[in-house]
Amino acid sequence: MARPPLPLGTPGAITAKEESPGVWVARCRFRDHDGVTRRLWKQGPSKTAARGALHHTIQDRQRGAGGGSSLTPASRFSDAAELYLAKIYRKREDSTYALYAYHLERTVLPALGALQLRECTVARLDAFLEALEPRYAPATRRTMRSIVSGVLQVGVLHEALPANPVRELDRIEQPKGQAKKKPRGLTVDERQALLGWFDGTSDDARVRRLQRVARAAELPELVRLCLGTGLRIGEALAVRRLDVNLDGVLVRGDHGPMRVPVVTIAGNVTWVKGKGLVRHDGKSEAALRVIPLPQFAADLLRERLIQPGDESWPLFPAAGRDGRITYRYPSNVRRTLRSVREEVSLGWMTPHTWRRTYATILDDELAMTDRMKADLMGQAQFLKDTYVSRGELHVGAAVLLDAALDA
Repeated sequence: MARPPLPLGTPGAITAKEESPGVWVARCRFRDHDGVTRRLWKQGPSKTAARGALHHTIQDRQRGAGGGSSLTPASRFSDAAELYLAKIYRKREDSTYALYAYHLERTVLPALGALQLRECTVARLDAFLEALEPRYAPATRRTMRSIVSGVLQVGVLHEALPANPVRELDRIEQPKGQAKKKPRGLTVDERQALLGWFDGTSDDARVRRLQRVARAAELPELVRLCLGTGLRIGEALAVRRLDVNLDGVLVRGDHGPMRVPVVTIAGNVTWVKGKGLVRHDGKSEAALRVIPLPQFAADLLRERLIQPGDESWPLFPAAGRDGRITYRYPSNVRRTLRSVREEVSLGWMTPHTWRRTYATILDDELAMTDRMKADLMGQAQFLKDTYVSRGELHVGAAVLLDAALDA
């Protein structure tokens, strides 16, 4: 019976022989990843030295022949995580890389980093994710599960694991008895109170100071732009003067051709560790879009564009340390908002609240399909349960019922 072939990427038995005084030669057969079995040999001044040199040659050949693979079942989870982060850095946006690196460094690697890949069993991974439940919301735990899965998938691709054990884990769901946090936008009264506070005057010196802080940060204009366009705060701060077309695009309306002013959303600004403030093109194709401007938003931008400035400047500029015009930090906007929101009894409000308000207004318009709403929001599909606020008093229902049931 013919001798069975060696497994791919493995050596046969190593022999060592002294072929001349002080010269030892170690030999073995090695089956490369192209399926061809070749003879390897290395020499040294002693039997141990020759065998050690041959072992190094085998290891180098295993890495090179395996397409650069450096992982084995005995490799650490941290080794695979390093390769995974390198792949994320090449293929994903800086903000995604920063988020994944943060969760790996802070939570995942301290718990799993020292494990060998073959030790990353379903039971151990399940115990790790279960231990996160008291500390993190379900959405954050899903992100960490995705990161762990990505790391172990690198092990699968390097043939260090036969399959990805994360696929066998249960889904991460909302804890029983804990209601999912409902999206909340601004009601009509809340919107009027907020904008009225920005524009008003007060006899109270403290309130006047807060109003000056808000106006210096251009919060009144930012709030109105976000309410009228549904932009994420990073997208609003990334809009440049050249992205605004107030002459409008020609469309056919109910009463004939008309021009609609628009803004093109072609970027986002975010802070990345090690790089500072970065402007990128958005995480998906859906993020790149053109949004029609309501009249109040067009008037607001028209006033800003009257001011002198380069076309490449952001609409909401800030001065950099060198004095040059640059983008504002979203974190600075959030910090200013936190200092003033209590004044209008909106302590829960964040910049994303303005986006939810826009989504809620769109959702109440029955003439628009979910596909249209998703396009305007920059989403692959309209995330109604995530963005649309519920619980307002719809007084029109009483009028409808009176008309239908009054005998």
